Amino acid sequence: MFSSSLTLLSLFSLAYSQSFTTWTPPGPNDVRSPCPGLNSLANHGFLPHNGQGLTIPILIKGLKDGLNVGTDFSTVIGSAGLLAVPNNPLTTSFTLKDIRKHNFPIEHDASLSRADFNLDNGDNWMFNQSIFDTVLQYYNGMTETSIPVASAAKYNRVKTEQARDPKFTYTPQQYVLSYGETALYLSTMGNPTTGVAPVEWVKVFFEQERLPYNEGWRPTAQETNLVTLGGMILQLVAANKDTLPEGLLITTNTLKLAFGGYNPITGLLDHIL
Repeated sequence: MFSSSLTLLSLFSLAYSQSFTTWTPPGPNDVRSPCPGLNSLANHGFLPHNGQGLTIPILIKGLKDGLNVGTDFSTVIGSAGLLAVPNNPLTTSFTLKDIRKHNFPIEHDASLSRADFNLDNGDNWMFNQSIFDTVLQYYNGMTETSIPVASAAKYNRVKTEQARDPKFTYTPQQYVLSYGETALYLSTMGNPTTGVAPVEWVKVFFEQERLPYNEGWRPTAQETNLVTLGGMILQLVAANKDTLPEGLLITTNTLKLAFGGYNPITGLLDHIL
């Protein structure tokens, strides 16, 4: 009995072993999401490697330990993940597969690295190199990211999908999520204020879903949270010709609503559970 208990304890510890230097890709029974950040954390053990059994406390700890992301953001994302679980309103956990749902809670059209749901047989969660290459081309010849260039790359993705996806969706919620996607990689791979990150680190993060620790990256000293993301999004919006939806203000509250699956203008849950 004692030996069996030790074995179970060892397996439990292994499943949740956090390591910046140990990276294990998902196996055939593991699930992943459209988000390279959450996937990277699972691949490093900051979140359950199988991508299942995610609770808000697990998410808070994993995002903080792995990427220095604040409790406010993690709580919102975790709450949205619980809403995405089908036919189980009383659940206390969700999986990375649950948040693949189109337009709810975090998936959106014009992703930087995923195909639109309506254009690739519903595969909106697997990394798409061709799409990400259209982002990387904006950094051609550059060693570091910048807010103006990142903004241009993000806006190009929107214009591209608007032109070819007949069911393209860009409501105020998707608007915030789309800019939030760019703000998150600039913040966690670089700096939550300046948005400057080595392009090499960004490539590793998206293409391999790996934290580029071996390349010299470390979690930022400054925390990424709803306040810093709001400031970054405002800078990104100001750097291109994208039109801010009427009635939308970029505030901590509107970010909380949008990342939580709600309409950031009305505060309503548009998605039918």
